Amino acid sequence: MPLAVRNLLKMGSWALVLWIFFAVLTPRLVALSPAWQHYDAVQEQYGLDSGALYYSDVPVTQEAEDAVGRAVRAGMQERHMLAAGR
Repeated sequence: MPLAVRNLLKMGSWALVLWIFFAVLTPRLVALSPAWQHYDAVQEQYGLDSGALYYSDVPVTQEAEDAVGRAVRAGMQERHMLAAGR
């Protein structure tokens, strides 16, 4: 079997496994867990989408991203200056 076909079959197999885990297995586990049922009910009660809120609706996330960007740029400038001074 050619390598390209084998790689496509591997990728398709992984996609199928992930789909089964997230679309079939996870909802069944949630249905069996009282804690997850309560968590889901509270999210629905307050109209929350924790996946959407996690990164995009928290102001500190943008502040942290800006601080990391500044630190990386400063580190790269320092690295270039050290390399130029050699």
